[in-house]
Amino acid sequence: MMQKPHKKVTMSEVALKAQVSKATVSRALGGSSLIGNEVRAHVEKVAEALGYVRKTQRRHAERSILTVKVVLPPGKETSMQLFYSFRSLLDGLRDGLKPSVANVIVETYQNHYQPFPHKKGGEIDAFVFAFHRPSSRVLAEIQERGASCVVLNRIVRGVRQVVSDHRDALYQIATHLGERGVKGNCCFVGYRGIEDVWRARVQGFVEGCEASGIEFEKERDCWLVSSPEDLTIEAVKAQYDLGVRNFIGVNDVVGIILMQQLRRLDLRIPEDVRVTGCDRSPVYEITYPRLTSVDLSMKSLAREVGRSLQCEIVEKEKAKNVLLVKGALLIGETT
Repeated sequence: MMQKPHKKVTMSEVALKAQVSKATVSRALGGSSLIGNEVRAHVEKVAEALGYVRKTQRRHAERSILTVKVVLPPGKETSMQLFYSFRSLLDGLRDGLKPSVANVIVETYQNHYQPFPHKKGGEIDAFVFAFHRPSSRVLAEIQERGASCVVLNRIVRGVRQVVSDHRDALYQIATHLGERGVKGNCCFVGYRGIEDVWRARVQGFVEGCEASGIEFEKERDCWLVSSPEDLTIEAVKAQYDLGVRNFIGVNDVVGIILMQQLRRLDLRIPEDVRVTGCDRSPVYEITYPRLTSVDLSMKSLAREVGRSLQCEIVEKEKAKNVLLVKGALLIGETT
C-alpha cells in the first residue's frame, strides 16, 4: 500500500531514491519517448512508493529555464570558423527557445567526450552537436539520462537533425546558370571530409541541370580534391584548359579560392569564366567581386533547433525527426 506522505514529496527526492537525474524523473513520469520502458517502470514504482504527486497543470513556458549544451567540433578543426558564425548559432538558438530562457554551455568535442562529467554538475535539458557527429557511446549516455539531442547540419541515423537543404541550394544555382544562358562546360568543385554535404549538393546540381537543359555528367564533371589547399593555380588552369567555363564551388570558401586563382590567370569574371559558391559563410562578406551563392543562414538553422527543443521539452509535443531548412539565392557579380 502506498505510504501517505506527511509532507510534499519533490521530484528531486524521487530522483535521489531512484538513483537517476531529475530530468530523467520528469521525462519518465511525463511519458517521454526518450526514456526506456525499464527505467520508466522503475521511476514510477519509486514515485508511487514515496507518495509523489505529479502536478497536472502545464508549466508556463515563459517561466522555463532550459540548460543546453552546445558541443562544437574538435578544437583542431579551426577552419570551421571560415564556414560558420558561432555567434549566429548562439543567437539563433536563444531566439528559437523563446519564451524560455536559455542557459547555454559551450563545449568542444573530444575523442573521450563525457556528456555528464559530474554527477552533481546540474541538470542538462538538451545537447546540440554542431557540424559533427557524436559517437554512439555519447548518444547512448544522453538517451539513458533522458536529455534531448539534436544534431545540426549533419546526418546521424536515429537522431533528430536540423540541416540545410543542400540539394535545393544547388538546384537554385543550376537554375540561375541556366537563366544566364549556360549550356555546359561546368565543373563542380569540392574536397574530401564533407561527404554528406558533397553528395547532396552534387545531386541537387545534377537535378537542376537536367531541368534547365545544361549538359552535366557527374562522373566526368566533378572535381574532388583532398583539401581546399589543393586548388592551386596550376590545377585550376588545367581545368580551364580542358574547357571549363563555369566553376561551381561546393561552398563559399572553394568559390573564393577559385576566384583568386582565376584572377591570377588574368581571366575576367564573369566575362571569361563564371564562379559560384554556397552557404553565405563569414568570408562571403569580404569577397570582391561579390560571389553568387545561396544564403543558408546559420541563425535560421539554429533558430529551428531551438524551436524543436522548445516544442519537445516545454510544450511536450513531438518534434520532427528531420527538418530541412531551405536557403535563398544570392545573385552576385560572378555569374
